[in-house]
Amino acid sequence: MPNLGARIRELRQSRNLTLEQVASDTGLSVSFLSMLERDKVSVSVDNLERLARYYEVHMVHFFSGPEESPVMVTRRSDILASMNNIGRGPASVTLLANRPNARIEPLLVHIAPGQEEPHFRKHEADTLAYILEGKARLISEAGEEFELEQGDIAYYVNLPHRRFANASKGKRLTLIVITAPPTSSLDDLIEARQGSWVMKVKGQESAVR
Repeated sequence: MPNLGARIRELRQSRNLTLEQVASDTGLSVSFLSMLERDKVSVSVDNLERLARYYEVHMVHFFSGPEESPVMVTRRSDILASMNNIGRGPASVTLLANRPNARIEPLLVHIAPGQEEPHFRKHEADTLAYILEGKARLISEAGEEFELEQGDIAYYVNLPHRRFANASKGKRLTLIVITAPPTSSLDDLIEARQGSWVMKVKGQESAVR
């Protein structure tokens, strides 16, 4: 599997960009980008997210293997297995399809009874949410709230930023969220590499090598 530097270099070259162009657009120095592409320097999660947003890919793209088929299928057994993560936090997320250069990102979100996502999604993009099970509250940073029930669909631009809460104290909330990448929680990057992670309150970010 290509290393981190090689993946970043492939993204730049596939877009016919020079190091100078990327540096100008991202605010990162040419020397840093050059060393990063040659795996001569470590990169903070913050800067890795900056590059992911610039190249419009999900952060797990930097750590995934090569694609084998143009069709990606997530099996029901894998989805059911991901539900076990809900026992380790208020909410869990499964990335249903991880494709380099993806233009949409399908997320399966589980929120425990009476709980909510621990942070707003800092992501300014069009979003479609479909409630599979339970009752939800869609909450914005501005204080606006919408009540949603099983079968309801919400379409919105995530600005002001929003998060979901489980409106039921006795039943799990399950929904599918489709938006543009990347949206994974930075603090849970290691678990996100496997396609599923538990949402936690953000803490100190660590470097990724």
